[in-house]
Amino acid sequence: MSREDHLSLGKVAKRCNVSRTTVYRWIVNGHLKAYSLPSGHFRVTPEDLDAFRQSFGIPDVDQVQEVRQQQNDKLHVLIADDHADMVLLLRKVVERYLPHAVIHEAVNGVDTCIAVGTLKPQLLLLDIMMPGMDGFAVLQELLRRPELVESRVIVVSAYEPFDRVEELGRLNPQVVSCVRKPVSVESLGRTLLDLARELKAS
Repeated sequence: MSREDHLSLGKVAKRCNVSRTTVYRWIVNGHLKAYSLPSGHFRVTPEDLDAFRQSFGIPDVDQVQEVRQQQNDKLHVLIADDHADMVLLLRKVVERYLPHAVIHEAVNGVDTCIAVGTLKPQLLLLDIMMPGMDGFAVLQELLRRPELVESRVIVVSAYEPFDRVEELGRLNPQVVSCVRKPVSVESLGRTLLDLARELKAS
C-alpha cells in the first residue's frame, strides 16, 4: 500500500464522525498512531486506524445507522464517567425514571467524543474530570459538535470550585443542569423527566 492511501486528519475525522480537533488530540495524547510529513501534517495508515477503532469500539458507520433506524423512536442517553460506581448509580437513576431509554456508557474523554459522534445521544450525563482529555476541553469540544445541537447536557461533577462548572453551563445553551456530587437521586430523576418531556415535544 502506497503512502497515497494514508489518511489525513480530515479523512480520519470523517470516518470516525468526529472533528479534526478531536483526531489531533487523539494523536498528540498517544491514543492514535500517526506519523508527520515534512510539512508538519499528520498521516494515519488505514491499518493503524482500524486497530484504533477496534481498540475503542468504534462501530462501522452502516451498523450505527441500522441500530439507530431500529431504535429511532427511543430516547438515547449517554453516561460519561470514569468511576464504575457512579456509572452504575446514574444508570439506575435513568432506568428508574426513563425506563424506555437506550443507555450508552463512556469511561473517558476519548470514548465520550467517539460515542457522541456515532450515537448522537439526545441526553448526555457528563462528568468533566475524566482521564484521557481535560474535562473542560471535552465539554467545550462536544458543545461545538453539530451532533449535540439538539441534545441536552447534564454536567455531574465533584469539581471545585463548582461555580466554574456552573459558569460554563450558563455560557452554553445545551447545558441544562449542573449537578454536584454526591448526587440526589430524586432531584436528578425529576430533571430527567422534565428533559424527556421537553425533548419529546420538540
